[in-house]
Amino acid sequence: MIKKILLLVFIFPIILSAQNIDSLKTIAYGKASDSIKIDALHKLGVSFLNSDLKKALRFNKDCFSLSRKSKLDFGLAKSYNLRGIIHDINGNIDSSYYCYYKAQYHVKKVKLPITEASINNNLGLLDYNSGKYTNAINYYVKALKIFEKIDDKAFQANALSNISLVYERLHDFKNSYNYIMKSLKIRKEIKDDYGVSVCYVNLGNLYENQLDRKKSIENYKKAIAIKRKIDDQNGLSTVNNNLASVLIKDKKYAEALQCLNESVAISKKLDSKANLIYAYSGFTDYYIKTNNLIKAKEFNALSYSIANELNEAISKLNCIKYYEKIALLEKDFEKAYSYSRAKDSIQANLNSLDVQKAISEIETKYEVEKKEKELLQSKVEIAKNELQIKKKNTQFQILALISLALITIGYLIYRQQKLKNKQREQEFELKSAIKEIETQNQLQEQRLSISRDLHDNIGAQLTFVISSVDNLKFGNQINDAKIESQLTKISDFTKSTIIELRDTIWAMNKDEFSFEDLRSRIFNFIEKAKIAKENIQFDFNIDENLVSIKLSSLVGINIYRTIQEALNNAIKYSESSKINVDVKSFQDKIQIEIQDNGKGFDIENTDFGNGLHNMKKRIEEIDGTFEINSLIGRGTKIRFEIPKI
Repeated sequence: MIKKILLLVFIFPIILSAQNIDSLKTIAYGKASDSIKIDALHKLGVSFLNSDLKKALRFNKDCFSLSRKSKLDFGLAKSYNLRGIIHDINGNIDSSYYCYYKAQYHVKKVKLPITEASINNNLGLLDYNSGKYTNAINYYVKALKIFEKIDDKAFQANALSNISLVYERLHDFKNSYNYIMKSLKIRKEIKDDYGVSVCYVNLGNLYENQLDRKKSIENYKKAIAIKRKIDDQNGLSTVNNNLASVLIKDKKYAEALQCLNESVAISKKLDSKANLIYAYSGFTDYYIKTNNLIKAKEFNALSYSIANELNEAISKLNCIKYYEKIALLEKDFEKAYSYSRAKDSIQANLNSLDVQKAISEIETKYEVEKKEKELLQSKVEIAKNELQIKKKNTQFQILALISLALITIGYLIYRQQKLKNKQREQEFELKSAIKEIETQNQLQEQRLSISRDLHDNIGAQLTFVISSVDNLKFGNQINDAKIESQLTKISDFTKSTIIELRDTIWAMNKDEFSFEDLRSRIFNFIEKAKIAKENIQFDFNIDENLVSIKLSSLVGINIYRTIQEALNNAIKYSESSKINVDVKSFQDKIQIEIQDNGKGFDIENTDFGNGLHNMKKRIEEIDGTFEINSLIGRGTKIRFEIPKI
């Protein structure tokens, strides 16, 4: 049967009377300073930890809020630590790890040795329950060192108790028993009821593993009596489940069923998924022993589902073992073999050959460091009595002066070198900036020169062509309609070319565009189009959030040409009465739509001309996407999107 070993989380459940709770509430929500309010809220959260998790979480949230508002690291450290404990009880292991790591970050900024050690112990608890014994004992030893340093007996007892559980998991029962008894002795001395109850639970588990059921039941019942006295609901759930395990082995099924029902009821009340795993596992064991395999599979499935959700490897392994056992009892040997393979796979991940060796080395290292520290302190005391204090002080002062001089010289050399490096970097950045400005100036001069040449030379020549064509038309009597039509086309084409040339010169003379620039340019185009098509209504809308966005000259001219070409096509071919141009902000992109209500066309059976291909190519050149949709009788929509810069 799966059992959850009861471990302390180094925040003692505070047993408070209703009057004390009311006093703390008055402080927490009154006119006290923020630090005092935070301390009161934290105590309120801890006081409900083992009786009402919802209340504990509510006070913890208020503590978080005030700590963040006042930017007090000590409050954030305590709040994250308590939130991690709540997540652990609820089986949210990843969230629990995250909270403890955040608590470590904040506790480093302030001196809170008890909270720091509590965080280390809580991380050890998570790793212990995940089968990471090396990591667990590392954290426990860190916590123990802190508590020895501040000479806190209660918390030393907690650390000793947790180390005993690692030995118990490794089946080193002798060492496990010794550590439990050390812890129990301290807890009785300081009258720590909660801690004493935990020691009885761990003794009950130890005796159960040694097959001494009588002593196991005796210690579990001692623990239950204390936990009822202090109203430790979470502990009651765990111990009832453990006691049920031994009672089932003793074939005391009625008493075992009573314990399991109480464990499930408390777990559901606390909304503790982790505890439910073990309670449902107890029912699985109970129904196997009472030959009700259908019920056994039902409860094992519930246990496995939660274990899988919480990713608890040890719990999943035990559920697989139960499935294998049930399959064997049902004589389904093929299924039993598949469960055996799955069990071996999970077990391989849990059993590392070096775990026990690593734990032994860590504890030995700790003991050696402790003895060396004690020996060093003894030698220092002897040296102080034997040596002349004055001589030592003089030598120390000389060494200190020499060291200070060397440090000062080193710092000055370092500072001078740092200033030189910084000066070189600034000179390099200045030269690079000057070079870039010169390059930009040269490019701008070339642009202006090209635009002047285009305007003065090509523009003048095109104007001359228009004038010559008009003279031919109106200065001579032309009777041939075809010739007159061709001359009109040449004149119109040349005028369009001049407009295109002016647009190109306008784009070349601008380093960047805004959508306001494009709107005014498009409006000019639309006004001219209205002369040719008076019956078409044009609408041009720009999202206000985009008005101030700047575009490079390349992007700006490509957008302008694409809109211009789309409007041209709509005016010439769509036979529409309304054309809309909408520019919108869409996530991290700019979306532009040109839509008409004209006759539309069949996209699948239409040979696109150069105009549409050119529009698509222009948009792809500026890393955009282009699409066209048309329905016969319902109009055409062109949409393209470009990334925001």
